[in-house]
Amino acid sequence: MNDIPSDDPVPLLSADRIDRVFVSAEGAVVHALGGASLSVREGEFVCVVGPSGCGKSTLLRILGGLDSPSAGAVRLRLGPSSVPPVAFVFQDCGVLPWLTVRANAAFGLRMAGAKRRVANKVAEHWLARTGLADFADSYPDRLSGGMRQRLALARAFAVGSPVLLMDEPLGALDPQTRRLMQEQLLDLWQQHRKTVVMVTHSIDEALLLGDRVLVMSARPGTITEAFTVPFPRPRDPGIQDAPAFARLRARVWDSLRLHLPAPRAVGAAAAAIGTGR
Repeated sequence: MNDIPSDDPVPLLSADRIDRVFVSAEGAVVHALGGASLSVREGEFVCVVGPSGCGKSTLLRILGGLDSPSAGAVRLRLGPSSVPPVAFVFQDCGVLPWLTVRANAAFGLRMAGAKRRVANKVAEHWLARTGLADFADSYPDRLSGGMRQRLALARAFAVGSPVLLMDEPLGALDPQTRRLMQEQLLDLWQQHRKTVVMVTHSIDEALLLGDRVLVMSARPGTITEAFTVPFPRPRDPGIQDAPAFARLRARVWDSLRLHLPAPRAVGAAAAAIGTGR
């Protein structure tokens, strides 16, 4: 099954049968995506899991307009606005080392044309919300990894974009910091209800944060199954200890395991991550 819509007849964001083929300078062809389709309702938090190298990040970049599909179409239903429609949060944070924490948080707004005073005021609000107000005049090299990721979240929320695309934003953090960041992201989203598509390798993280979890096949990636997360909002992180959480985790894992590469193919799959991740 490669077309997993939401139940919204007019989704905010959708992708219809997306293909993406990469050709290297040496002529090698990598078929990263093969007919991937999805739709996301306004205010929905959707998580995407799949084998390494299956095209998750490629799909996310196409959804956000950072890459173009070889075939298929992406649709974003938005009215006229001066605010950028999409904000990104990447695994490597993407903070600019030559700017202060305040200037980093204000960067997206400044690029969108906001005056410095206005952008700084909004940035300071989000730095306070993410616990970074005391570091506003510092530079990113003074921040820990978790603090830099909080800065990336502050910048994304400050822009005011209705759609937030996140590519393994917590993947590089240690387990304790990752758990704290999951709780903070959960709290921010539950208060502001942005439309989110998040790529993650963690099934637990997907079930804690998401309204739905989409499973991708091995490359060329397509959406094979969608799981609705039944746990109510606002969601307590303690839900991860519940038997119902464990049962749903097992169902998602069983679906994902069907598409993991055979052991002898793991090396080849890993080598393709750079182009078809």
